[in-house]
Amino acid sequence: MRLDVVELLKELVRVKSLPGSEGELANVVKEFLGRAGVDKVFIDSVGNVIAPVRGGGLGIIVVEGHLDTVDVGDLSQWVVDPFSGAVIDGRVYGRGTVDMKGSIASQIKALEDLKTLESDIYVVYTVHEEIIEGVALRHALRDSLRIRPDVVVTGEATSLELGLGHRGRAVIDLEISGVSAHASMPGEGINSLEGAALAILKVVEASNNLPAHELLGSESATATLIECWPKIQPQIPDKCLVTVDHRVLPGRSEADIMRVYEDVCNHVKDLKNAGCRPSLRVEEVKSWRDYPLHTKEFFSGWINEDENLIKPLMRTLKKMYSSVSRHYWRFSTDLVIVNEFDAAGLGLGPGKEALAHKPNEYVEVAELRKAVDMYRVMLREISNYLSSKIK
Repeated sequence: MRLDVVELLKELVRVKSLPGSEGELANVVKEFLGRAGVDKVFIDSVGNVIAPVRGGGLGIIVVEGHLDTVDVGDLSQWVVDPFSGAVIDGRVYGRGTVDMKGSIASQIKALEDLKTLESDIYVVYTVHEEIIEGVALRHALRDSLRIRPDVVVTGEATSLELGLGHRGRAVIDLEISGVSAHASMPGEGINSLEGAALAILKVVEASNNLPAHELLGSESATATLIECWPKIQPQIPDKCLVTVDHRVLPGRSEADIMRVYEDVCNHVKDLKNAGCRPSLRVEEVKSWRDYPLHTKEFFSGWINEDENLIKPLMRTLKKMYSSVSRHYWRFSTDLVIVNEFDAAGLGLGPGKEALAHKPNEYVEVAELRKAVDMYRVMLREISNYLSSKIK
């Protein structure tokens, strides 16, 4: 029986797949890839679902998406069961419809009727993208497949526009240290919470002077978390940890970013006499297959400026969907790793990126079906480009 992309998406939405708990969905996706007719499907040691689709060997294209979703949040804000896949007024509702089970459904359906190309295709559906984007994809390419792709295509939402780049991401921890004292005698200590407050204000100031890119916009920095110790009301804390989300432009290094926070810390030391130490956060998680994934949280920005690839691809896609334009994501994706593989990044997916992580997330059925045809055409055009270069 042939696959129906809407029914396929509904099946995917019904399976909860938080980071670290993607196992059930991985097996469902593996089954659907098999039904789409790919020659081989396997789940690697991390838990990624991988399907090589052999072509003529003239170039390597990776088609990727991520299996995990964020949590649903406050259920009272949802008008439907977030795991129902309900279809209402031409829209499929549910957690992950946009980010990014809709794209996975469209990609799998596109493989069903895809004719053999001159390039080889590797389909990779990753785990833990929502927490440490790119880390599981790097493992799949470097360790599980041992390939260096020429082009990596993600299905992150673009409203069917052509994704050509995004800022990267750094997570910085500012450790503020003081001296504890009784809250009735604050002058006897050094209040690390006051130092943390100053650090946050200095991050706001620094965010107004960050570099900008004409297509990707400005870097941004904002405090997202704060925690202090000891946690007792009549005692001033001697330690606070402020976490900052910093969006990074292509070409910027870890050292470039850390200089910003060294300056922030210098202000805290000078004005509050508190200790302040900036560091890049190190994230350690275990996949659903109990595989340890760890990374320093600095993920590179990237942009595709290869007009020899982009222009013919745009012309071809516009014949199918006249609204196609160039798209640059506001968030970051698994494609943070394309620079280290010297690969070209591209993206296309149904749904509005602004709906990602929100209650009542939905994707238009019309976009979902159109994406199937666009993926087939896109892959053929990329293959023609790669084969012409190699020949």
